[in-house]
Amino acid sequence: MTPFYSNLAIWVGGIVLIAIFKMEVDKDSSMHGYGPTTLYFGRWLLYMVVGLIQGFIVCLGDTLLPGVQCNHPSQFILTGMVCSFVYVNIIYTLTVSFGDIGKAISVILLVVQVAGAGGTFPIEVAPGFFRAVYPLLPFTHSMAALREAVGGMYEMVYWIELGKLGIFLVISLFVGLVLRRPIIKMNDAFTEKLEETKIM
Repeated sequence: MTPFYSNLAIWVGGIVLIAIFKMEVDKDSSMHGYGPTTLYFGRWLLYMVVGLIQGFIVCLGDTLLPGVQCNHPSQFILTGMVCSFVYVNIIYTLTVSFGDIGKAISVILLVVQVAGAGGTFPIEVAPGFFRAVYPLLPFTHSMAALREAVGGMYEMVYWIELGKLGIFLVISLFVGLVLRRPIIKMNDAFTEKLEETKIM
């Protein structure tokens, strides 16, 4: 169960991290000349450093405190840090692009992954929907990599799963750097219309 609960702790930690730190950089006269990409990476760096520390603490705690059996503890800790890096990227991109809706999507993704990543029971006994989304969830590949570190390496499975996890990183960076601008414009228009209704 260690890979599943470690992943769960890291993802929840990413959501809490986004809730604690302010997302947007204050724009004043000193910020003149900085483009959206620079502002994105300026705040991103803070989240990534704290996220890596978080992943390190979670996995180091797993190997030291509860006495988890682990064949490759250093790779287990490294994998936890990689997972945290990818997860915080995903959560940060969703939140900075979609605002509060992005935070809600992050929580929904967490719920889907808890049920559909095969962490607590074999995916073969899950409903059809979860079997269909199983390969598309970050938890699936991060848990597989962590299991390799816990139980022992088999051929190139560990590196293949980390490579698949890296695909999620590339997608989140693409959304955050390329698609974010049109998404923000769409969000602003939606917020304007919502304010006109006097509901919020």
